[in-house]
Amino acid sequence: MLAIKVVAAIGPRRLLAIVLIALLGIVIAVAALPALAISMFVPAGSALRQAYCMAPGSAASSRATGPLPVAEEVLVREVVSAVATVTPEPKAKLAALTAAYAASNMTRADPATITDDTPLGVYRRTIRGGWGSAEELQDPAAATKLILGGAGPSRPGIMTEPSWIDEPAGWWLSTIGIHVEGPTVSAAEAAARNALATVEPGLPPEDLTIGKSCNYLPVDGDNRELALRLVSAMDEGRLVGSDYLQQLRDISNGTAHADCGVDSRIMQILLIALNTFEQVAVSDLNRRCSGSLEGAGENSSHYRDGGGMAVDIYAIDGLAINGGNENSLQLIEALDAVVPSGARVGQRNCRSPLPLRNFQQFDDSCNHLHLDVAYASN
Repeated sequence: MLAIKVVAAIGPRRLLAIVLIALLGIVIAVAALPALAISMFVPAGSALRQAYCMAPGSAASSRATGPLPVAEEVLVREVVSAVATVTPEPKAKLAALTAAYAASNMTRADPATITDDTPLGVYRRTIRGGWGSAEELQDPAAATKLILGGAGPSRPGIMTEPSWIDEPAGWWLSTIGIHVEGPTVSAAEAAARNALATVEPGLPPEDLTIGKSCNYLPVDGDNRELALRLVSAMDEGRLVGSDYLQQLRDISNGTAHADCGVDSRIMQILLIALNTFEQVAVSDLNRRCSGSLEGAGENSSHYRDGGGMAVDIYAIDGLAINGGNENSLQLIEALDAVVPSGARVGQRNCRSPLPLRNFQQFDDSCNHLHLDVAYASN
């Protein structure tokens, strides 16, 4: 009776329009699911560094040392002076200068009209990004202190993680949200070294030895950004395996169906694996997308709750893994330090007892390594 009264009051045509609009909203929302960032963890420090990035190194100079343009030298001196008020560590000067060169090639940005999304200052940070006020971001000294020390819990600075001092320049930049390609990182570091040599010529080169640059893949961002990095690794032959990898390519180009999403934490796990090894081979992702009910069937973390909350890795650097060999153990150790509590790792029966902090362990077949976040705390 109530339904009849509602139809009479609204009118059949208007009611039909409302229903269609509501259904369209549901369709759009469902279609967007694979691109949404689910709860993510963003590990830091040595867990992000590839094994071959451990040796110390430095960027070769890409331009001649010598006098800088006057305006550029003024900015360099302001940045260096600001760093000195924060820490006496010479590498912090190199880090701040590298960030400024990568972001702006050491140029000011003082637009006449400023919005919350306007990139400001030598570091090109925005107000909406949570990096400070317009006045702070346009002041090289104030902005330098923010990018070194951070602008709150959600905006860590380069020096927030204690291991920053041993990391490569690409890690410094990624920490503060400057995601650029390797050549740009190297060019920015080289420019920073040249600028520092100009304003502080007596600084010993050994005081500026940092972690060797490498193909570091950032692990923060939304689902599509994460997928784009994984697709890049696929195109380079570093991420290989089954047809399930097409799910990542579909997410990256926005064509994934609602039942073909991959949890952002699983993509982060793959990025960390690629930051630890040269090549990773995947055999399984979202089984709901393929309709597969093998193994645990609908209860599988590959299938339940929309699927995509688990990944099976069957080889690392061209060698098969079984959950108990050296590469398996190295990856488990790297991930256990950063995954959320309650994340799971399989193959407990394929190795000697392993004390783990965050991972829950279970038995599984010894022809791969199963990793999932279906039961994780966040």
